[in-house]
Amino acid sequence: MKNLFLFFVHFVSAICISQNIKTDFNKQFTIHEIDSICSLKGPYITSEGKITSKVETIKSKKGVTVKNGNGGFDYSLYLHDFNEENYNKLSNIEQRKYDFNKYLKLIKANYHEKINYQISYSEIINGQFYYSADTLNYVKVKIIRTENKKKETSDSLNISISELNKIKVIKTVFLFDYKYWIINKNKEILKIYNRK
Repeated sequence: MKNLFLFFVHFVSAICISQNIKTDFNKQFTIHEIDSICSLKGPYITSEGKITSKVETIKSKKGVTVKNGNGGFDYSLYLHDFNEENYNKLSNIEQRKYDFNKYLKLIKANYHEKINYQISYSEIINGQFYYSADTLNYVKVKIIRTENKKKETSDSLNISISELNKIKVIKTVFLFDYKYWIINKNKEILKIYNRK
């Protein structure tokens, strides 16, 4: 009976201790806090590649003009360990066995794309995607087009996902569909993140 009582006491105390170690995956960071965390820790995952593109422009008398372009893109994904305080309390042996993937969550992703077209024309697209518990919350997108290496035109969008979902199509000065682009880039970011 004494052993049963001791077992019960140890079991209850173990449960209480394990309940005390909480991780707040749903903690809502501000954009400024996320940027601060990312600048301190640096990117966790990076991915890059090459792009080829064609742009058709319609001119009234000359017909359709096609511009070919080449360039590159890169993704930088930033993760945050929501259990970092508890990790620092562990012994060295426990830290070696620690499962980082269990507590690391996506908080931000940066996307950068640059394409140089024929006839001195280039396009740069920068996107910043902000996440909470791996769910997209806020997006900043900026497009810069340069013609003849001098004339620069830009357009930008800062929008929360709740606002984005209410709108069917968001077109830019360049007839660029922001909503379609954001949805596709988010899918690519999550695909890269899930490979970690």
